Amino acid sequence: MRFLNALYLLMLFNVIGASGQVQNPRHPAEWEEISGVVMEFRYFKNPEVSWDEAFAPFVKTAQACIDEGIDFYILNPEMNWSRNQIPVRLDTVFSNRNIRSPLIHIVPSDTLSASFPWARDHGMFMVYQNDVGQRIMLNFEDDFSGKFIADYLKLPTVTIKTPLNDKYYSDGGNFLTDGHGTFNVATNHTSKKIADGLHQEFDHFHQYFGMKKTLNLPSPLVHIDYFIKMIDEATALIAYIPNSNYDVSIDQYYDDQYYIDQAAVTVLQQLQSFGGKPITFIPIQNAPTTYDQNSGIVLHTSKATYINSLILNKTVLVPQYQVTPFDEMAIKAYKKAMPGYKIIGVDCRQYAHLSGAIHCLTHELYAENPIYLKHQWLQGKVKKDYNGYPITVMAKSADGIKQAVLYWRANNNQPFEAINMLAKPNDYFQAVIPSFNSKTTIEYYLQAENNNGKAINKPMVAPAHFYSFTIE
Repeated sequence: MRFLNALYLLMLFNVIGASGQVQNPRHPAEWEEISGVVMEFRYFKNPEVSWDEAFAPFVKTAQACIDEGIDFYILNPEMNWSRNQIPVRLDTVFSNRNIRSPLIHIVPSDTLSASFPWARDHGMFMVYQNDVGQRIMLNFEDDFSGKFIADYLKLPTVTIKTPLNDKYYSDGGNFLTDGHGTFNVATNHTSKKIADGLHQEFDHFHQYFGMKKTLNLPSPLVHIDYFIKMIDEATALIAYIPNSNYDVSIDQYYDDQYYIDQAAVTVLQQLQSFGGKPITFIPIQNAPTTYDQNSGIVLHTSKATYINSLILNKTVLVPQYQVTPFDEMAIKAYKKAMPGYKIIGVDCRQYAHLSGAIHCLTHELYAENPIYLKHQWLQGKVKKDYNGYPITVMAKSADGIKQAVLYWRANNNQPFEAINMLAKPNDYFQAVIPSFNSKTTIEYYLQAENNNGKAINKPMVAPAHFYSFTIE
């Protein structure tokens, strides 16, 4: 036993070093491969709300995990029940809805998270050492669920040392990153809509998560994930609130669109993607302010955002608020913005009035032994080149990369043609798409396979969706 403990301490020292921090950390992007999802169950049912509505986020997430073949961990604290409540058997909840799978893990817990039931915040941050190495859990000192999950999964963990007034600045909902360490966008809502600009290489995000820049935005809402969401390295969804959405008699947040607009302007002025291109924003309209007479709950338009979604590999869970036709409009907008993904609506109305939806209620567990791909894709109009069009990708895996393949086609002619990419220095691979006549549209995607037989595409949903450019 002493030998095993010493071996674990040696491994931990090699991962975090004498400083107590992760050496060369990388926080992955939301569209990278995940191996599981964590939620914290809470008895959170309004008397006027049906059980199906109360359980909807947990049930929909569990089913999506089963469909994706990933683990679903739901923490069920024993402190969850007051004297006048009847404990809910989660195994019965799932089985009654035909959700049965060894991928579902109902985990008893005798403690509550500091952010219970908002699993997104205060813990369970996961980073990789050296881009694709050991997974490490980062947790705040007072977070119980993050440490609990780390122990449960036998993962090394590091405590984030940060003052209380800065802790919320680092909440899980405040991560808007491309997975390459290029930047993070956050809101410091303790500043009450006052931003303090661009931080570079000295704040907590750089120290613990390996992000080179952090842009602190004005805060119309609680966290950045409530009004801006990155869906790839250069594209973000952004909340849009028309004036007609506000009922000023019951909605005190009538100026939030101004701050969302200012946030977008600030991003465009101060940040670019890793490839040097500006971020493209795609607006999705919030549901309007509504009042439920039965429950007495006011759902403000600022809180009825569809941006607070969850990407589970090839599935996207989108919040819904029982507001027609805005729920349906949001689903259509996601299908257009994220083609190739499976888009599923999740009823979040009873959580949203407390400023939380499906992203706030969940936290991803990123994949063990990932394949990390970094690619600046060709898009739009590209000048004709008689020598062809070089395609370059950086591909890394702890197991080593066996091969990288470029799949391409011209003018939507099936099938895709495969080209084995040539290895270059520093984990790069390259292949050339041949030259074509002007006005030809080229579509392509990439695949990397490691020496352990694992393969992943970029974009992940390819060939259902791919990159494309047109020759001028």
